[in-house]
Parts: sequence; C-alpha cells; structure tokens
Amino acid sequence: KLMQKEPKVGGAWEWHQDYGYWYKNEFLFPEQMMSVMIAITDANKANGCLQVIKGSHKMGRIEHGFAGEQVGASQHYVDLALKTMELAYVEINAGDALFFHSNILHRSEANTSDTARWSLISVYNRSANIPYNEPSQSSTVPVDIVPDEALLKWDTDSIDENANFLEKEKDEALK
Repeated sequence: KLMQKEPKVGGAWEWHQDYGYWYKNEFLFPEQMMSVMIAITDANKANGCLQVIKGSHKMGRIEHGFAGEQVGASQHYVDLALKTMELAYVEINAGDALFFHSNILHRSEANTSDTARWSLISVYNRSANIPYNEPSQSSTVPVDIVPDEALLKWDTDSIDENANFLEKEKDEALK
C-alpha cells in the first residue's frame, strides 16, 4: 500500500503489530509473514518516521482493539515492553527499505514538517500460509519485478489525493 503523511497534519498511528490485523484474517503463522517499508521520501522524526520496540516480536501476538478510530495493541503490554526493550526511531532515506517481523510493535507520530512523507509498504507471506478469512487472494499473486530506480523516479504528483485505496469498510481486520 502507498502511505502518505500530509505535512503539518499527517496523522499518527497507534502502537500495533501487523499480525494483530492479519490474525483476524486467520493467517495462522506469523513467522511466515513480514512487511517491507520502502521510503519514497526521507523519513525522520519531524515527518513522523516509524518507531519500533526492538525485540518486541518475541512477545508473540498481543491483543488488539479499537483506540479511537484505529485498531491498536493493548497499551498495557506496550507499556510493559517499553520498560524492558529499546524504543528506536527508524530514520531512513528515500530508497531505503526496512524489513520487519509481523509481530514487531511499531507506530509513528504525526508529520509536523512542511513536506509530505511517502512510503510504500509491501507484505510478504509464504504461499502455504493460507488466510482462512480473507476475501481477496492477493497474498497468492506474484509481484512484478521493476528496476531498482523505479521508486525514486516515480512522480508522486500523479496520485489522486481523493482515491480510496484502503477500502477500510471491507477489511475484516478492522471490524
């Protein structure tokens, strides 16, 4: 998915695990899934870079529930993790990629800078890890290979800011 944090107002994301959502789609094996975030623009503290709790993937799946309009991890367990594990701000440059475990606790703060922050997040799942409650079979469709420089050359001005790419109302993980 393509993620944009608008300047000055780009929203924060609550602490969560990606598997916290995928569990509701009935993927059974979190160790067979991972996410990759590719920075299209630089990501830093001012524009709401990703934060991770190092080692938190070893805690297993943490219960998730609604925190306002977002689904997030149990704040109690997040607080416990922060008492014993290191918080890291993942500041990366455009073109850099961050690979992370489906159970790592992560979040981001609002973009308070003057420029938008863009990233592309892809999820990889072993084909044998079948989702039992997922209407889309996109997890079994191979991806196309593009040259390394394709993301850096991509013109982000061509994106329709009114497009609804997420279709949250259809996502079982958010119900």
